Amino acid sequence: MAADQGRARYGDEIAQVEPIGIEHIEESERHGAVWSIFTLWFGANVELATLTTGVAAVGLFGLNFWQAALGLIVGNLLGATVLGLVSTFGPRLGVPQMVHSRAPFGFVGNFLPGAFNLIAGALWFAVNTVLGTFAFTTLLGTSFAVGLAIMALAQIIIAVYGYNMIHAVERIMAGLLTVVFLGVSVFAFSHAHYALPFNGHAPLGQYAGLSGGMIEAVGLAFSYLLGWTVFGSDYTRYLPRATRPRAVFVNAAGANFVAALWLELVGVALATVFPRAANGNPIALLTGIHPHWLIDLALLAVVFGTITANVLNIYSGSLSALVINVPIKRWTAAVLVGVVGAVVAYIGHQAYYIDFENFLFLLGYWLAPWTAVVLVDYFVINRGEYPTSVFYNPRRLLGRGFWAWAVAILVSIPFFNQTLYVGPIAAHYGHLGDISYYVSFVVAGGLYWLIGRPVSDQPRR
Repeated sequence: MAADQGRARYGDEIAQVEPIGIEHIEESERHGAVWSIFTLWFGANVELATLTTGVAAVGLFGLNFWQAALGLIVGNLLGATVLGLVSTFGPRLGVPQMVHSRAPFGFVGNFLPGAFNLIAGALWFAVNTVLGTFAFTTLLGTSFAVGLAIMALAQIIIAVYGYNMIHAVERIMAGLLTVVFLGVSVFAFSHAHYALPFNGHAPLGQYAGLSGGMIEAVGLAFSYLLGWTVFGSDYTRYLPRATRPRAVFVNAAGANFVAALWLELVGVALATVFPRAANGNPIALLTGIHPHWLIDLALLAVVFGTITANVLNIYSGSLSALVINVPIKRWTAAVLVGVVGAVVAYIGHQAYYIDFENFLFLLGYWLAPWTAVVLVDYFVINRGEYPTSVFYNPRRLLGRGFWAWAVAILVSIPFFNQTLYVGPIAAHYGHLGDISYYVSFVVAGGLYWLIGRPVSDQPRR
């Protein structure tokens, strides 16, 4: 779909509100350097929500430092690889991630994943904003409501300006946040209790044995990065089409793996130092560190880290609103996603860790099979070759990828294992933890491999 003829050129202007929504990015608008992918994803992950993923491996699953580290390494390798692969779609196709999803799912069939992604953007915004607001109120002594309003406004403004502003903010914050969290890392790793036994300090452990806890740690790290997967090409689609896919992959996968694993291991270390704080307000993990001057810097980093993560959630959530044909402009959708997320954050800011765990697992239940379908569609079925018009043809109602995705979710339900629901297979084999992600990923990918076919700009039912 060509850009509107009367629209002003966007180019690399930072202070201009992005005029493009989910349209195909024409070659005249292509700009940027491939290394900007690294700074964007590094800045987005060097934040407290990433750290609390590591905390959960200790506080919820009862793992010691080395057990948690092994599970997190595996989970991050899986998640970073997938995110790196989908990021390569952007320069080649010039469309957002959920617009590409129309190819295997169909125009109407893509509405359900698009709606899930819109909801996920608002809820991720809520999860991160709770943490940022806790830090803000601890630092400045305001009420939660006042801190939440200020935090939400700052994030919404950046998301409204769009792609170029987001890349610029992430570029600056990546360096600043790295310096501060290096200081936190020195304290955490020098004080960690590396010899704590399995489940010796985690009363909330809810899975059967060490194997269940390890599988859950892998799944938690995998699910954390999987939540970014539906955003991948949103932040690479303006790059020149000639950008090498290998360079895109290395920058996207490398930044996510290094930043996520680093902050998660800091979280694991802090959870062994402050085991009681590991099951309460996560800000308590930082207020106990020393020297004392580092506390204020760490809290300030949490505030800025919340912004770097959440502008992506608002921006990509707003694109999903357009994907499901909500009749509003992108910037209006960004405002709405931010406002809804802020309301959810205010309502649900208690019992953070349990909510966070359930939220991440729920994300994986639809994301894993969706990811498998789009990867098979791009790399196997269509080999990266699509007519641009196929992404915007409303006559293509339901694609075969939709059915592969739906079947995979149904097949994986007996393997669900979390506090909201435990499937019959998971209940009988508790030592397996929650393996539903891997079941749905394999089923969706394998089934679509069998029934998928190259796209054409024709009606499909």
